[in-house]
Amino acid sequence: MKKYYKFELNMMVANVLALVLMMGVFLLYVFYKKEISIGFSGLYLLVMLFYFLLHEIFHGIGYSFFVKNRKSIKYGCILEKGVFYAMCQEKISKKGILVSLLFPLIFLTVIVGLIGLIINNDGLCILAIINLAGAAGDLLMFFFILKLPKEIKYIDYDNVIGCYFVSKEDLSKYTSFGIIYRESGADKKELINTSIPRIYISKKSIPTLVAFVGLALVMMLLK
Repeated sequence: MKKYYKFELNMMVANVLALVLMMGVFLLYVFYKKEISIGFSGLYLLVMLFYFLLHEIFHGIGYSFFVKNRKSIKYGCILEKGVFYAMCQEKISKKGILVSLLFPLIFLTVIVGLIGLIINNDGLCILAIINLAGAAGDLLMFFFILKLPKEIKYIDYDNVIGCYFVSKEDLSKYTSFGIIYRESGADKKELINTSIPRIYISKKSIPTLVAFVGLALVMMLLK
């Protein structure tokens, strides 16, 4: 009989990895370029915010190739937890979740970074590095899922740092750096909170977003 296995991302590990990736790659870039030219203007701050949103949109695009109902793909912002998210509340295959995890990394880091290097645009390269840091949790989950059996199914519940894997095999024995096993059960369908709106912004996130956009606009006006 198939069981639902609940795993969560260790956010402390993910945040430390994100910082290490960002600082490490940025220092390598500075060493390679010797000097960089970029002004952190109000417009650039808005572009950075859009880039965070775009990261999740690309996850959603990855999901969309593997779901039957695209309404099961949901997006949100919960800044008190430090996340923007894309959530898939329909069971998808191992291949499906691996593709979705890699989509933002391939398009927003690898491709954008290469374009930035080719046209010598520091702004694009910095965005690519920021996205790499933002993909730290994706990378931890990606390498964990590679270890899992081919037949597993993936589904999000209502926790932006956790998910269920459905399998006949005992998945509790699988371990990976930065991934925490929580529990398992014969039927966890009742815990999949499908009432989550397709687009959600937490109340605590709104003042932060307004302040960020306001700061960017003020910087643009004062320039």
